[in-house]
Amino acid sequence: MNEQGHINFQNAIIIEKAKRMLTLKSLKMKAFTWIESLNDQYSINSFTGNHAAYFKLDGFADEPEVYIRFTDAGLDFGYEAVQWNGPIPAPVPGIYTKHSLSWKEVQSLNREEQQDVMLELLLKTINTRKRQYRKCQFCGEKVAKEHRFDNDTCHGCASRQFGVVY
Repeated sequence: MNEQGHINFQNAIIIEKAKRMLTLKSLKMKAFTWIESLNDQYSINSFTGNHAAYFKLDGFADEPEVYIRFTDAGLDFGYEAVQWNGPIPAPVPGIYTKHSLSWKEVQSLNREEQQDVMLELLLKTINTRKRQYRKCQFCGEKVAKEHRFDNDTCHGCASRQFGVVY
């Protein structure tokens, strides 16, 4: 392929990526861009070792993070959250894996298909995490289930309103 042909090919790829991104909504676009950068940073098909990459939900509640964890078995999608040992939080957050993708499944897909599947599983994980948040009846803050006294009351307001001690 000559230089002009190579440039046209690169432009066609760029145009195709731009078309795909224009159809995505803001969060979806951010997630897609993030997954694309992971794919560029790590060779997904030949990645070894355990590593987690975190995607922050900017502008949502306390801006929780979801992860894609690279393991020996494949990719795990989930989030970390505080675990409570009675009235005090555990020293290590709980790890909640919501979806998994084996290396065999990953390697059976081309790069674009990998990104599409990863995006789908990441968005499902994000939606699962977001559904765990509720507005506190007293302060109106969106609070994750691990920081609520009950379905309608955050820990801070439970202390102020009901005398609960944490």
